[in-house]
Amino acid sequence: MRDKSGPYITSEAVSRICSGDITAYEEFVREQWTAAVRTCCLILGNLHDAEEAAQDAFVNLYKSRGQLREPNKFRVWFYRILLNAAHRRRRRQSKALSVSDMEILAPGDKIEQADTRIAVRDVLHDISKPERIALVLCYFCDLTDREASIAAGWPLGTYKWRLARARRQMAGRLKESQALQDECCKGVNEPWMK
Repeated sequence: MRDKSGPYITSEAVSRICSGDITAYEEFVREQWTAAVRTCCLILGNLHDAEEAAQDAFVNLYKSRGQLREPNKFRVWFYRILLNAAHRRRRRQSKALSVSDMEILAPGDKIEQADTRIAVRDVLHDISKPERIALVLCYFCDLTDREASIAAGWPLGTYKWRLARARRQMAGRLKESQALQDECCKGVNEPWMK
C-alpha cells in the first residue's frame, strides 16, 4: 500500500498537465485509469457505468486543468472530479445497483479470500451511498481522512462518522460470514471425514 504522505503525482507532472501538455495528461490517464474505474465501480456497482464515469472525469479534468489553484492539492481535486462524475452517472442509472458485475475472484484466490471478497461486495451493496463512498476513499483510494473529506465534499467529522459506521457494518458482516463458515466446516477434520 502506498504511504499516504508520499507523492501521488510529481509537482512537475501537475504543472505540465495544468499547462496543457497532452503527453503528461495521457501518461496520467494511463497510470490512473484502472484505479479510477475501480473507484467508480465500487461506488456505482456496475463496470460499464464506472468506465463511463471515469472517462467523463478525465475529460472534465482536462477541460478544467487551468482552474487548479493549489497544485499540491491535485490528488484531492482529481478525486473530487471523479466522485462528481460518478454521482452524475448514478443519477442517470435506470436500474438498481448490481455490485455483482465487479470481479470477485482473482486468479489464485483461496476459498477464504473469495469468501471475504464476497462478504465485502455484499456489504458495499447493502450500505448507504455515503458510507460506501467513505469506505472506498479510505481503503481503495488510500486517501487520508482530510483528503477524503475534501474529495467527498463533507466536513471532516461527517466523513469520520460515516467511515466509522461503515466499518462497524463491515466488521459485523465479516464476523457473520466467518461464523457461518465455521458452522459449515464443523466436523471436517473428524476421522470419518478423511
